Amino acid sequence: MTLLEALDKNLIKVPLSSADGNGVIDELVSLFARERNLAPSEEKSISEAVKARELLGSTAMDNGIAIPHARIEGLDKSSVVIGISRLPVAFGGPDGSGSKVFFLVLAPKDNPSEHVQILSSIAKAASSQLFVRMLLSSKTKDDVYQLFFE
Repeated sequence: MTLLEALDKNLIKVPLSSADGNGVIDELVSLFARERNLAPSEEKSISEAVKARELLGSTAMDNGIAIPHARIEGLDKSSVVIGISRLPVAFGGPDGSGSKVFFLVLAPKDNPSEHVQILSSIAKAASSQLFVRMLLSSKTKDDVYQLFFE
């Protein structure tokens, strides 16, 4: 599965309202849970899994990008939830400047190769400074979604 196949316009939030890393994770997981009609216990479990993975090492990259992710038991297909913050959020990145673009990747626990393919696709897209600037200038989820298909 590619990044484009995992994208869903309803799983994009511009702008994020959270000002800290755990808040961003909760906000993105909450959006996913609402769109997928998950029970509160499932939402909590996913949020805890993403935070536990983040404790192993920050998923923040250069260019103000972070890719929190987790493989989730019982998930039927991979999803990417995108959030754009207007202000930098401390997320343990390499240069300490904070992250503004977040790609939450949730993948089935039993399909590690799909998980890696999506992470690789995001890293490739995020390596373009022009693409990142275009993401940051997006005002709506429609703007963000369209960038991936131009």
